[in-house]
Amino acid sequence: MRVEQLGEGKPEFAVVGLVHGDEPCGKKAIEKFLNEEHDLKKPVKFIIANEKALEEDKRFIEADLNRSFPGDRESDMYEERLAAELLEELEDLTVLDIHSTRSYPKPFATMKSFRETDRELVESTGVNKAVLFEDGSGTLTEFVNGIIVESGFQKSDQAIENAYSIIKNFLAAHGVIDDDYVLSEPEYYRYEETVEGDYEFLAENFERVREGEVYASNADRELEAERDFYPVLMSTEGYKGMLGFKAEKISQIDS
Repeated sequence: MRVEQLGEGKPEFAVVGLVHGDEPCGKKAIEKFLNEEHDLKKPVKFIIANEKALEEDKRFIEADLNRSFPGDRESDMYEERLAAELLEELEDLTVLDIHSTRSYPKPFATMKSFRETDRELVESTGVNKAVLFEDGSGTLTEFVNGIIVESGFQKSDQAIENAYSIIKNFLAAHGVIDDDYVLSEPEYYRYEETVEGDYEFLAENFERVREGEVYASNADRELEAERDFYPVLMSTEGYKGMLGFKAEKISQIDS
């Protein structure tokens, strides 16, 4: 784990990349930011998390780091020890956690609640879509105040550029750097269901699948929508044994 801090004093904010070793966009975007001059107003911490998995071009070495929190420093498993160390570094900080996907080219956020504080974090990233996953299942943002952003296709140059722009926007929006930023007005979605199995995905993520529409198939079966839904992180090759997720689009959130 590589930890860098810009500015003196205790930071309020942190940017994390490379929780998964096969998603290098966060690392590369952080390094690009660190190699440039910025008008820094507050200290900020940067963490490149799973360098060992990057060296082996694997998502993880022994366990998925983003399912291993809060971790255990005494564990026999590498990622469980790393999870505990990472949480110590992030104690009391507000965190932007950068990821990428095999399913969708544009940035979107995942969040743990629709509370105003979490919506404000989404808005500060500048992304225009966010999905609520209420069951964190050991993810980093279950244990810190923070937001996960999927920056685009895994290992693409565009994901690096997207991640870099998101980092800058997030830090500027929170007064860490003096730079231009936008506060987005995102579309919000809520996770409903996981679709298990290996299929060819026939629809489009974040585009409504209507009742009766065939949205995936394999040699043995076609999946037909029992009711309208929005696909999230669905792809033909993104997950072993899982197509992805169904979500509902939220038209209004009560404050």
